[in-house]
Amino acid sequence: MLNRKFISRNYKHLDNGGGIAKSDIDITLENLGYQNIGLRRSFYHNNLVHGIRNFIGLQKAMMSIHRNDAIVLQYPMKIGFDRICKKAHQRGAKIICLIHDLSSFRNKSLTPDEEIMRLNATDVLLTHNHMMRQWLSEHGCKVKMIDYEIMDYLHGESGEPHEPVAGNYSLFYVGNVSFKTHPYLRKLAEIMPDRDIYIYGHHPDTEEISKYNNLHYMGIVSDRQIIKSHMGDFGLSWYGESLDDGVGRIGEYMSYNNPHKISLYLRCNAPVIVWSKAGRAEFIEKGHLGLTVNSLATLDEKLKKIDYKEYRHLTDNVRNINAKLKSGFYLDQALRQAIDYLSVSST
Repeated sequence: MLNRKFISRNYKHLDNGGGIAKSDIDITLENLGYQNIGLRRSFYHNNLVHGIRNFIGLQKAMMSIHRNDAIVLQYPMKIGFDRICKKAHQRGAKIICLIHDLSSFRNKSLTPDEEIMRLNATDVLLTHNHMMRQWLSEHGCKVKMIDYEIMDYLHGESGEPHEPVAGNYSLFYVGNVSFKTHPYLRKLAEIMPDRDIYIYGHHPDTEEISKYNNLHYMGIVSDRQIIKSHMGDFGLSWYGESLDDGVGRIGEYMSYNNPHKISLYLRCNAPVIVWSKAGRAEFIEKGHLGLTVNSLATLDEKLKKIDYKEYRHLTDNVRNINAKLKSGFYLDQALRQAIDYLSVSST
């Protein structure tokens, strides 16, 4: 019988970014009966306090590792990842590593060889999707890999699905809304002038936004408020710089990564629009949870063809997924597989 444990970290902030995803995983692990062997989850903006707490938590965790432990780590982990993996194996424990991002791919802080060497020091990897699994395998990853399909999103109470006029669907987008880094937002407003687009987030070019009657900046709004009462009928998950999402390094990375933003949109009871080659495109298509498109240039025509019955079918499917995301279902499902694998392999 494996002793299920995890190491909670100190997060600098809790917002619509990575802090929510990591904190939700900690909460789900606690709900599933995993023991936190680090310090209690906390949030500090001060870099010094942030670093000190993580160092203390790491030392506490190292002393709490024992034989037959299965320890969940969230990756990337800036401090202590290699030490914990080494200590765990010295003491007869196992490491389950849940991947948020691949540093060698997204920000190039590691080479692929360096990252694979780190990940090979674990026992099970929880990967985003089959594309990430394939990339890791092709680059030399040897450990067991399990997909966890989609990131859970625990907090926030969802409002009712919208009741739009068929064909006249509006969009909403949450994230960095700067035209400099996301020029496709301007282009999208230009090619569909009769379709409203609501944008939530940081770095708005308010003067430029005001030039478009159909582009509405809604401000910096908490995720809870967005989930409860957002504007817009379809959530847009789009990266890269152009209307064709695969352009550029970040766009390409979306083939391997499952953005937490998709979970946010589904918690809004809103169907999602994603690039057809994105990591979650297959999940969206199979579940009939929204639209996948090769290019946003074709989106307007696709939306015009969706009648009210089809939209209601999409939102009914989304509501079913919404309940699972709020309960931590997907992480629970992946961890059960990981524990079963480790239990068999350790006998």
